[in-house]
Amino acid sequence: MTTSIIHRQENESFMEYHIRLFDRKDEYGIDKFEIAALLNKEFGSSYDESKWRKDYAQYLKWKDFIISNNLDDEIVRKHEEIKIDAEKEKIRNQDQKREYKKMIRNQARFEKLQDDIVIAVSQLEKKKPLTFSPSAEKGLSEKHGLALFSDWHYGMEVNNTLNKFNKQVFNERVAKLVNKIIENGKRNKISTLHVANLGDMVSGIIHVSTRVQSNEDIIEQTKYVSETLAEVLSKLANEFETIKYYNVIGNHGRTGHKSDVGLKENFEYLIPWFLEARLKDFNNIDIVTDQDGYIAAKIFDEDVIYVHGNFDRVDQCVTKLPQILGFVPSYIIGGHIHHHYEKEHGKTTVIVNNSLIGADDHSTQGRYGGKPGQKFIVFDENDGLECTYNIKL
Repeated sequence: MTTSIIHRQENESFMEYHIRLFDRKDEYGIDKFEIAALLNKEFGSSYDESKWRKDYAQYLKWKDFIISNNLDDEIVRKHEEIKIDAEKEKIRNQDQKREYKKMIRNQARFEKLQDDIVIAVSQLEKKKPLTFSPSAEKGLSEKHGLALFSDWHYGMEVNNTLNKFNKQVFNERVAKLVNKIIENGKRNKISTLHVANLGDMVSGIIHVSTRVQSNEDIIEQTKYVSETLAEVLSKLANEFETIKYYNVIGNHGRTGHKSDVGLKENFEYLIPWFLEARLKDFNNIDIVTDQDGYIAAKIFDEDVIYVHGNFDRVDQCVTKLPQILGFVPSYIIGGHIHHHYEKEHGKTTVIVNNSLIGADDHSTQGRYGGKPGQKFIVFDENDGLECTYNIKL
């Protein structure tokens, strides 16, 4: 006997294969355990032999009746139900295996990226070391500054009637932004500078339009933005006594469509990991990473919530977020919509940052506009929010 005969034949249904193996097991010289192994392999399952043996016994129980009654409707229906249940079970097993492989693949991908970042950081430290030599005077005033970074969308190229954006423009706007933060911070004698990265620092891969407009892949985008942020924070750390950096993920860093990936599957979670390694010698920088798409923090005694904005509409967040948090914040601060927005809602003020990118093709086609800019806010210990600088870029 050739071994091929014990395998499922072409055009043979699974049920026919199941019955044949048990009907002819003596002829084939196999036992119930070998049959179970063959069926499990074909079915994509891990049942013990009793499941397959009992299913076969049920077939034998009905066999004579089926033959004598020439397959009446009730028996046909019963067998169809059995067949459908078997196919459902097979699909469930296939789905479980596919999801498990997807999880392992994503974990492996992020671990590989982390390894790449370690190598990139070590190379950068040799080529471009970041030196900590603070010039800030201690105890300058009772004021804190808050720099908002959001919607940089590095990797995207835009060239329309309203805006031009590419790698060179990106670098120029970031350089101007840093200079303005330092200028306004010194003018107000800021001692502690809060820096809130509100997400969408990369163009990403989530939409066809962003893939078309992107000139670098998501991995290179993440690396470049991470290094840019590291250099920005190193400059600020040498100018101000204390830096508190907050990292909130956006939606453009997702590894796929929002219905296919979880909240944690986001390339922007690699940014603080990179910064921790790159800025390890800067003892005046504190890095805080979000856990569930938001960060609850304080500026003096006032509660501040940092969000990206894709989960928190500006007209609804003042009612929804306090229910989750268990307290009413003084400020909810986000980005996402690429527009300046500021409105009081009782105790809570909602502030939305502009975008660094400005008007892209999407906003131009939709006639939304959107001027490039970011915000720098000054807080006084007694009076709270004292002033906002809308930095035009």
